[in-house]
Amino acid sequence: MDEKKREEIALFRYGLIAPVIHENVQSQMKYFREISTKEYDVPYTGRRRYRVSALKSWLRSYRMGGIDALRPKERLDKNKSRKIDTRIGEAIRQIVGQYQSLSSAAVYRLLISEGVIGVADVGEGTVRKYICDNGLRIVSSEPQPRKKYEKEHVNQLWISDFMHGPYIATGGKKRKAYLCSIIDDRSRVIVGGRFFFNENSTSLEVVLKEAICRFGLPLVFYCDNGAVYSGASLQLSCARLGISLVHSRPYDSPSRGKIERFWRTIREKFLPFVKLSEIDGIEELNSLFDRWLDGEYNRGYHHGIGTRPMDRYMEDIKQTIIKRVSREEVDMAFLRTIKRRVKNDSTISFDATIHEVPTKYIGKIIECRYPMDRSDELTLYEEGRPVLRLRACIKTQSFPHWE
Repeated sequence: MDEKKREEIALFRYGLIAPVIHENVQSQMKYFREISTKEYDVPYTGRRRYRVSALKSWLRSYRMGGIDALRPKERLDKNKSRKIDTRIGEAIRQIVGQYQSLSSAAVYRLLISEGVIGVADVGEGTVRKYICDNGLRIVSSEPQPRKKYEKEHVNQLWISDFMHGPYIATGGKKRKAYLCSIIDDRSRVIVGGRFFFNENSTSLEVVLKEAICRFGLPLVFYCDNGAVYSGASLQLSCARLGISLVHSRPYDSPSRGKIERFWRTIREKFLPFVKLSEIDGIEELNSLFDRWLDGEYNRGYHHGIGTRPMDRYMEDIKQTIIKRVSREEVDMAFLRTIKRRVKNDSTISFDATIHEVPTKYIGKIIECRYPMDRSDELTLYEEGRPVLRLRACIKTQSFPHWE
């Protein structure tokens, strides 16, 4: 079983025991007995039940070793083929994304007509199950009723999204900026916000890490189904910190209405007063945004809640517990993982840099982790535990191709 599958199974196990971890159940044993009577679609395994003893074992492992302790051990029968491989899965995603009104049966027939699969290769039920398991279900075009809703306390729900921002000058040319922000559902405080030149997972993690360090841990982190928020690295980071990562339904932007309303405020009250032609670089734009955010938005009157967001936040923390973690713990939670085979000269290569590895690992595949914003800081891990920090010795160079 490869690393991605092991991580998905670990996240599945975490999902079953999460209510106990977050103390959302009155009785641990009663909850475990209840879910032990149900069947679950286990990633890469199928439908099965779990005994109470297994659930208690997972809980004990998580409390001792975190999310990494929930990974299944390596099996000898790994690398078995599945009916829907990466090629077929990508074709299904493209069809469902392009033709939202198609039923699962129609998607199956279209796959056959385009030669992606054969009738004897994959059944219609398999395609239907893949669409369901991967959250590709068809979205109804009928409008859904919406009710006013907000959490009882701060840090119970954070909502995040990206906004397409303006073009700014940098290095003699103009580039498009993207604003990543996170809003607290109860207080409307923007707990994290920053402009970037890239709309990717690294930008998101920079904002989320800073928000956690400043305001503590949220119970739920709510976002859309885009690639930025659906990556395994974000799921693992949230699981390590005990944060429930929840995705909205596809094409359901109204469910993220509070952050969408904030985008409108940005376009009406911040961007019109910024002289973009005089800004030189993304850092200058972020400096102006920080001053506006702290001085005018978080500490300005908010008509939706009838007070200032920061006042509401500070008032609520008097009657709720804010879970805080250190900067070091946050950095550990957001470590990214790579695997490399150690060469005969006792080195590995990553991100155009050669790193030295102890000689006993020559010829073996090792697991290394690094901060998402500092790829040169590689640490060797064994069975989910750090062993040693690898020393970078050579920076490789690329040479021009001669024709």
